[in-house]
Amino acid sequence: MTPFAIGVVAGLTFLQASIAAPRQDFSECLKKAGQQAAAQQVAPDQYTAFAAQQCAASAASFKNALIAFDVKNGVKRAKAASEAQLQLDDYIAMSAEKYAAKAPKPKAVPKVTPAPVTAAAPAPPDKSD
Repeated sequence: MTPFAIGVVAGLTFLQASIAAPRQDFSECLKKAGQQAAAQQVAPDQYTAFAAQQCAASAASFKNALIAFDVKNGVKRAKAASEAQLQLDDYIAMSAEKYAAKAPKPKAVPKVTPAPVTAAAPAPPDKSD
């Protein structure tokens, strides 16, 4: 390899490493959020908001790293921000799907059917005529 090619490969490896730690932190946070949600018996349809709230700090760090990586590679900031948000949404959606598959199912409330009520017998006609 030429020295230029080696430099390019080393540079790309370094840039990708700048994303690896925030990505790992965000993934770990989502895993912990799933465990906390299960312990608190969060409904699957409420998990997305729960996970987004629990992992807001690591999500912001990961998003900033993604944006910085894309901007360094020539992507405009607005497009980089949009694509970073899509990646975050995908991570949360995958976590929500996993949670929904493993979430404790609510206990079924047994349906109680009331006993049939028999109608009162009609009163005999009055024969006082």
